[in-house]
Amino acid sequence: MILDTNALSAFVDGDAGVGDVLRRQSRAAPPVIVLGEFRHGIAESRHRATCEAWLDSQLTHFGVLPVSVASVQHRSRLGIEIT
Repeated sequence: MILDTNALSAFVDGDAGVGDVLRRQSRAAPPVIVLGEFRHGIAESRHRATCEAWLDSQLTHFGVLPVSVASVQHRSRLGIEIT
């Protein structure tokens, strides 16, 4: 499962629904750009230290996807299938 920034943020915030979905997946992976967006989003948060510590300790449990032409094409097809 590919995680977008909103899903990653919800998971870090303890959203039970996202956690339930992720537990049923064999693999969960945010693209590297999502990690950048997440870090940017928490840069001035009062929870920055907690979020960064969580990310640093838990990132090894995720496969981080590079951004490539193939991944962008795959993502665009997913958007069409969902809507």
